[in-house]
Parts: sequence; structure tokens; C-alpha cells
Amino acid sequence: MTQIDRPTSRAFAPNGPLIWGLTATQIMGWGNLYHCFPLYMQQMQMEFGWSMTETSISLTIGLVVADLIAIPIGQWVDRRGGHLIMTVGAAMGAALLVFWSQVETLWGLYVIWACMGVAQGFSLGMVPAAVVTANVRDYRRGLAYVSFFSSLAGTIAIPLVSLLISAVGWRHSLMVQAGVQVLGPVCVNAIILRGTRGGSGERSKPGVPREPSPVGAVMRTRTFWFLAVACSIHWFTSMGLSMHILPLMQERGMSLQTSVALMMINGPAAVVGRLMMFFLVPGNSGIVTGRFMFPMFAAGTLLLALASDFPSFVAYAVIFGMSAGVLMIVRQTSVAEIFGTRGYGAISGALATVSIVPRTTGTLALAVIHDWFGSYDQVVWILFGLTLVGTVAFYLAAASRRGD
Repeated sequence: MTQIDRPTSRAFAPNGPLIWGLTATQIMGWGNLYHCFPLYMQQMQMEFGWSMTETSISLTIGLVVADLIAIPIGQWVDRRGGHLIMTVGAAMGAALLVFWSQVETLWGLYVIWACMGVAQGFSLGMVPAAVVTANVRDYRRGLAYVSFFSSLAGTIAIPLVSLLISAVGWRHSLMVQAGVQVLGPVCVNAIILRGTRGGSGERSKPGVPREPSPVGAVMRTRTFWFLAVACSIHWFTSMGLSMHILPLMQERGMSLQTSVALMMINGPAAVVGRLMMFFLVPGNSGIVTGRFMFPMFAAGTLLLALASDFPSFVAYAVIFGMSAGVLMIVRQTSVAEIFGTRGYGAISGALATVSIVPRTTGTLALAVIHDWFGSYDQVVWILFGLTLVGTVAFYLAAASRRGD
């Protein structure tokens, strides 16, 4: 594969206004458009009598839509930058929060969340990462900052929104969040992203053909598919266990209160892991970090397979929480390190698109396996085997590094 060169001139520092502005929009955006969904799911179930499955389908629809449009969104950002698309996406999110506050039917909820997937795809996750990669001199550190602080969105938003719902009701709470979305992500994106460029470098001069996106060539390599396997297994395991870990612990004799306390360890452990990446990994390299964290991720899953008492579950929560949290950053930075930064948006979008099934079916798949075998023992051993495969796949992808 031909090496993909990194554009040489970038305008922003990794700790400057662009990074902190993007960080603020991601904290508010993820909080408004994703993390608070379970709180509203409970409210809608009580008001309308909908089941957990019926309401959960709406979130799945949003995830699928966001992944399906990831490649064209990435190509747009590579060519034109993130100013327009992130501002429009944030504004769409605000409007959809208003529409959600007026929902009366299940099908109306599904339509809103299909559109919410578009808003998320335009303004969250891969798109700001592409903006950072194309415009920040030390893109590794820039991505680490944005990813680290964005991961706190749920921790910040969930208790605040819970209080808001208690005070004004769920419909008015959504209206308040819509206002926050306008005053925060919409306005900040419109201001700070002005003048940023895409990952294809400077705009082509009139009459000069634009260099084609490298995503097609990248997707024809084994390296891309090795990395896709590694990322898919991380997504599948993390998202699946996040919904099943509570009943798993109870099945093994932990009380509900103890299980909840153990689950709360994951968040601080992820923060500790990311701080370690900041201070211990030279240049915040995703490849260096991934070579350590993917085996640690597998080790955490093995600890869960063997856990049977409180100390062993604590060990699992610390190891798994640290590695799972850091690997979210590794996925973003390793794409640029392995393939180069030209076409970063489209390549990241392609990874999301080919991982639709594991990203959206982890919870359901683990439930089916549990019901088939009658316990979580086989579930966790299967996950351990998958994490070993993911570790090998990442090492193979890193060994074929083509970027800077």
C-alpha cells in the first residue's frame, strides 16, 4: 500500500481554543444526545406503558443510522472541514430534543431517533476527531485531551438531568436541554470551527482536480481489516458487558447494592487509565498504548471469567475499566498513526460502518448466549476468546503501520 502522507501545516496547538471548544461541545453534545437516554426511557415507559425492548429499539436505530452514514460524512469532513456539518448537526440535535419532548407514539420516537442518528453522526465522535487530526499540530495529544474530557459527559450529565426531570418533568427537561444545546454546541461550533480545514489538506485550486480519498485503497488492505476486527471486538465486549454486568454479578452471589458499587469503579478506573496515557506514553501514541491495553483488556475479561468474590470483582472492575476507557482513545489515534492523517474522516467512518453489527448487537447477542447456556459463565469465556483475537488483530495492524 502506498504511504499516505500527513499534511505538513497545522494551525492550532493541542491545548488551545480549538481543543477546549471542541471538548466543551462534546461534553454537552454527548450528554444531551446520548447519555441521558436511559433516564428518559424510564419516564416514557411509565407514561406510555412501553416495554424496555420497545424503547431501546429507538437508541439502536440511532446507532445504526449514524454508522451507515459514517463514510460519506467522513469524506465530507476530509474535503470541506467540520465547520458546517458540526454546526448543522448540533442544531439538528437541539430541534430533535424539542420534537422528542412532544412525542406521543412509539413510531414517532423511532423517527426522531433515526434523525438523531444523523445529528450524532454530524457532530459527535468521529467528526471532531477528524477536525483535530487535520488542524492540530500535535494531533495525538489533541485527540487525547478531547477524548479524555468527553468521556466525562455521562458522569456530568446524568445526575444533572436526573435532578432536572425531578424538578420540571421529562418533557420540560428535554426543552431545557435543547436550549443548552443551542447555547453550547451550536454557537461554539459556529465560532471556533470557522477557518478549519479538512483532512485532505488545503482546498484545491480552480481547475486542479482534487486528489481522491484514500479510503478505497485503505479498505482493500489487510491492515484495515485487522484494525476493524480489533475495534469491533472492543465495541462488542464493552457495550455488551455494560448492560449485562449487573445481573452477572448478582448471578454469582453479589447483592444489588454491592454490584452497583462495583460498577461505579469502572468510571474512575477509566480516568486513571487515561491519565496514565497522558503522562507515561511518549507522544500519547495510540499504537504504543494499544499494544499494552489490548492485552490488558483481555486480562480484565479473564478476571471476570474467574471472579467469584468481592476482591476478584474489584480487580476486574479496575483492570477492565482502565483498558476499556483507554482503548476508546487508541481507536482514534491509531487510525492516523497506521494510515496517516489524509482521509482520516473517511477511514474512521469506514471502520464505524463495517462494525455496525458488533456495535449494535452486543447486548442482544450476550442475552441470547446466556439464555442458551443458562448462565453467564460461557458468555464470559466466549468474550475472553474474542478479546484474545482482538489483541492479535491489533498487533497485526500496528505491525503494518503506514502513517507518520
